[in-house]
Amino acid sequence: MSKLLKSIVSMAIAGAISTSAVAADGTINFTGEIIAASCKIQEGAGTSVGGSAGAQTIDIGLGKVSSESLAGTAGGGIVGGKSINLNLNCGGSAAGLKSVKLQFDPSSGSGIDSKKGELLKTTGVAKGVGIGIYNGSNKLINLAANETIDGALVEGKDGDVTTYTAKLNLRAGYVANGDEIVPGTANGTLPFTLTYE
Repeated sequence: MSKLLKSIVSMAIAGAISTSAVAADGTINFTGEIIAASCKIQEGAGTSVGGSAGAQTIDIGLGKVSSESLAGTAGGGIVGGKSINLNLNCGGSAAGLKSVKLQFDPSSGSGIDSKKGELLKTTGVAKGVGIGIYNGSNKLINLAANETIDGALVEGKDGDVTTYTAKLNLRAGYVANGDEIVPGTANGTLPFTLTYE
């Protein structure tokens, strides 16, 4: 057998071996449904809402919080907490649906805090702090685990037209993440999506 033929056979065998080593180990099946429901967030207590139904922006000022008050919150306490009461108006588009969920996407925003995955990472000069999101029962939402804020859709009437509304209540505030606290600006961005069941 010539050297060229041996070389080609060796490469073919190596290619066959490496191909079989990359066999599939499983499958992920995605399921879902696109629906007509469209809820618009209206201003509630402590919120300023801008934008259209598909791209709303909610501005929440967390104020100026002393590093000293944060120093005692490494266990997960919230400092400078602000209530966020979102009133959703779904018009007549939510017929047959029971609830709406506020689902967060921290990776598309300022990210997840590297020291404490439940928290939103802050941008700016401050260190040792993240932003905690709490549900209506004052439980810290785990952003890394894709936890949501849920609300029931309530059927009502506007004249002869059936309408649907929902209330989503949450709080946000600074939470120490366990690192040394360094004062400075501590902002954050947290994109969200409304999903329905």
